[in-house]
Amino acid sequence: MKILERILIFIFIFVILSNIFSGYINAYTEAVIPVYHFETCNGQFSFDTYPTKGTDIKKMEQAFRRFLKQHPEYDGYKLYRTFKRDPWKFWNWYSYLTRKRYRYPYKARICKE
Repeated sequence: MKILERILIFIFIFVILSNIFSGYINAYTEAVIPVYHFETCNGQFSFDTYPTKGTDIKKMEQAFRRFLKQHPEYDGYKLYRTFKRDPWKFWNWYSYLTRKRYRYPYKARICKE
């Protein structure tokens, strides 16, 4: 029983520490500068956020409000994220729960040519 408790404690501490250092892990496993893509259901508006470069959710929401003012026929549209949450990437769990970019509903990206 003590071995099982120690293993569970080790796993818990490992998951907590990996969430603290998730930026370093993501830089190694994905990209140094992450890009998050958002768009409307029909792809009329799309926006890429680069959090490390200052293009964040607030700027995207401002641009979307401007788009809706310029195109009132799209009133009622909402934004979707086109990137999935990957539950196997346990080092991102904290971000999945706390970052605003993951609160948007998911939709597969529309390919435009």
